[in-house]
Amino acid sequence: MKCYSRSQLSDDRLLSTFDARLSLDLDNTADLLADLAEVDARKLYLPAAYGSMFDFCVHAKHMSEDVALKRIRVARMAREFPAIFPALADGRLNQTAVLLLAPRLTADTADELLAAAAHKSKAEIELLLAVRFPKPDVPAVVQPLAPLGITGENVAPPADAPALELAPEPVVPSNVPNVPVPMEPLAP
Repeated sequence: MKCYSRSQLSDDRLLSTFDARLSLDLDNTADLLADLAEVDARKLYLPAAYGSMFDFCVHAKHMSEDVALKRIRVARMAREFPAIFPALADGRLNQTAVLLLAPRLTADTADELLAAAAHKSKAEIELLLAVRFPKPDVPAVVQPLAPLGITGENVAPPADAPALELAPEPVVPSNVPNVPVPMEPLAP
């Protein structure tokens, strides 16, 4: 049985082994994606009785759905823009970076964007894209809503109803979990 304990290794040896495995993993990932792209292009999943590359990856190759989807999308982008493969292999880009860049990659922008995104984090790439491709501000819209009646129709409040007032402090519903909303920059 293989032992996965690394406690016997010196710090230098552990870091050296880690670097070697990481380099090998990056290279293997690029090769795996190149193979996947070619299997997809040749539609080799059809003779195996799968209707799509996604079904083939999930059911025949036992990838999780999210891993299969991500790898297929990255492999297709890399097939269209071959410079992605070496960038993945040497660690300049990761799969998430490719997916973030994908909507903006064209024959004219690919080389520049791939180079600009090298070794950047997800947040840095989102900012890079916001600077180069700014989006308009989200409009602030506040509309008064009439209270809903029992039937769900808009009805006017009774004349003797007390005026609606805002609470003095923010009210947080107790049944809604405090989940942060992901934000992405729209512009610089």
